[in-house]
Amino acid sequence: MGAAIVLGLGALSGLHTDTLLVAPISLALLGVVLAVRRWDERRHRRADADAWIDRGYEHHMASRYGWRIDELTSRGERRMLGCSVREIVPELSPRRLPGASPLNRVALRPYRSDLISLADRLDDLERPVSAAGMLAVRRLLTEPGSVLYHRPLDDERPRDIGAEFDAILDRLEVRH
Repeated sequence: MGAAIVLGLGALSGLHTDTLLVAPISLALLGVVLAVRRWDERRHRRADADAWIDRGYEHHMASRYGWRIDELTSRGERRMLGCSVREIVPELSPRRLPGASPLNRVALRPYRSDLISLADRLDDLERPVSAAGMLAVRRLLTEPGSVLYHRPLDDERPRDIGAEFDAILDRLEVRH
């Protein structure tokens, strides 16, 4: 908007085309740079808050990181993560043909009910959830090393997938 105003004022004052374009382009680029900086600062603030919450200090610093706790435990976030977990369940069907899915379908098939329980817990908006538990669900869905995607190497001991789902469900519980 500011670039358009500068362009209009420059044109009205009779500036040449070369000079006329420098100011609006500069303002537009400045706007992009400032937007990227704000996005990066917000990303760093979220990472700091998430690290604090993940360490179990969710209630100790609620005033400082309350904004992040509210984001993580919001109805929208719960619905989004619940939907994401629920979308995994049909992917585990033995009738599903092998494909490019990164899910470790064979290992996860016995834990379909655990995924459904997790999705149901997230969708139960009458029961509050902890921000730390929501971070655990986000990691489950997004990190390549989570039980959803991890395939143990031949010499690696298999992980207890059920215990990991139980730990996430437990972490979702609000403790005072």
